[in-house]
Amino acid sequence: MVNPWKTYVKLSAVLMGSHGLTKGSLAFLNYPAQLMFKSTKVLPVMVMGAFIPGLRRKYPAHKYVSAILLVLGLILFTLADAQISPSFSVIGVIMVIGALVMDSFLGNLQEVIFNMNPETTQMEMLFCSTVVGLPL
Repeated sequence: MVNPWKTYVKLSAVLMGSHGLTKGSLAFLNYPAQLMFKSTKVLPVMVMGAFIPGLRRKYPAHKYVSAILLVLGLILFTLADAQISPSFSVIGVIMVIGALVMDSFLGNLQEVIFNMNPETTQMEMLFCSTVVGLPL
């Protein structure tokens, strides 16, 4: 094992938060609305990738424009769905947005771990985050 356990504790907490908020949001949102929100994962991943130390990614302007258009489409869908769907709640929207934020941390955190310790294997990442996440 090349990474300290505290790294996997952080990773497991983010993973647990992401899955918990995603599944919990279904109590307040219908499945198509939740799926639409989850499909916009690219935007928070881009934003987090630009600000996380160790990554500081730069994206071309057309990718930002595409992400903004995706979010605008989501807003229009959400407004329409809120009018016609009986199982639509702001609490569900907040939960799924929280899950998206956690997802963006998750992918970028994994990439930082691989960049900081190139000897890290995918098996170690999966095994250790599962072992730590099991009691959580």
